[in-house]
Amino acid sequence: MKKLLTGILAALLGVMGVQAQETLKVKFRSRALLDASLSGYGKESTQGYYRLEDFRVGFKATYKRLELKADIGLGGGKVAIKDLLLNYHFRNSVLSFGNAYEPYSMDMLISTVDMRFHQSAASVLAFADSRKLGVTYHFYDKHWYLATGVYTHNDINKLGSGQRNAFVSTSRAVWRWQGADNRLVHIGGAFSFRTKEVNTEGSPSGSVSSAGVTSMFPEPMMEAEIPDMGTEVKGLVEALYMAPRFMLQAEYHFDRRNRVAGKRAYRPQGGYIQGGFLLKGSGFAYDAMYGIPGRPLTPQAVELVARFDYTNLNDGQAGIMGGEEKDLSLGVNFYLNPYIAVKLNGSYVWTGKHCNAFYQGDFFLAQLRLQYVF
Repeated sequence: MKKLLTGILAALLGVMGVQAQETLKVKFRSRALLDASLSGYGKESTQGYYRLEDFRVGFKATYKRLELKADIGLGGGKVAIKDLLLNYHFRNSVLSFGNAYEPYSMDMLISTVDMRFHQSAASVLAFADSRKLGVTYHFYDKHWYLATGVYTHNDINKLGSGQRNAFVSTSRAVWRWQGADNRLVHIGGAFSFRTKEVNTEGSPSGSVSSAGVTSMFPEPMMEAEIPDMGTEVKGLVEALYMAPRFMLQAEYHFDRRNRVAGKRAYRPQGGYIQGGFLLKGSGFAYDAMYGIPGRPLTPQAVELVARFDYTNLNDGQAGIMGGEEKDLSLGVNFYLNPYIAVKLNGSYVWTGKHCNAFYQGDFFLAQLRLQYVF
């Protein structure tokens, strides 16, 4: 791993044609997420799960207006490239090329260690994609964040094997007002278009799925197979409010997956609303460059959090039934210092029609996370 990071850094130096004595700043970083859960599901009357959810190392190197970010994931016995980005910074904008999330869904864009819960809401997991290889232009000023980009329908780890031959165009726009005492109002939306896949054996097919409130269970909670798939058009609306001790965040997603051979389009939908209240501490971080909220500003904060989510992957008119669920989650986050945090939460899930057969009836799940980042 050290050889890989050294090689990437050497390549950056070669591209820029600089000598060691010039102003090059390098910061190495790492994170780890250790999760445990307890539920009434499973073969035993009470079933427990635990695992190292995420472990990664990386670095950020800056030279004048250039910035290189690289994160390598080491979880699950596999080595995978996470973020690998070359950024060029203008006065009020950033041109970014590489492997990262497209500008779609602020909850998916939030760093894992800054999220209110262990993972994004079930609706976000269903409608937001994983990282993609492409180019993005970000513009930001006091009142606006605008971004647009073009991407392959793959991340860098899948190039050459398991590749989906399609292109994606995604744009996001946010208007915000920032006042005194860490107050902020943020309203926006995003839109994405994906072309029909080509060079496939037979008619293109696809799928949409969501793990629900936890990815520890052996099966996704909701999953829909989409035969004869054509183009896809999806969008969302988003809102964020921040005050010194309170924050509220919400998104609503709508998706239309067109189909070939005269088949009806598949139209799932869903959304969530979540909030945080600081028992100890004041203010929440906000990244104006990318339009996303962060963790509490106080190093030793204690935060109460709540979230309600509704996700519906059933579409009777299209004849595709992927499942429906509602969940309510409550939790408390302890930020022990800038590097270590403990997150405890519980979720009650109402299992709707056509969910995976593993999920029989409603259930409660408790989850605990110990995380570090530096």
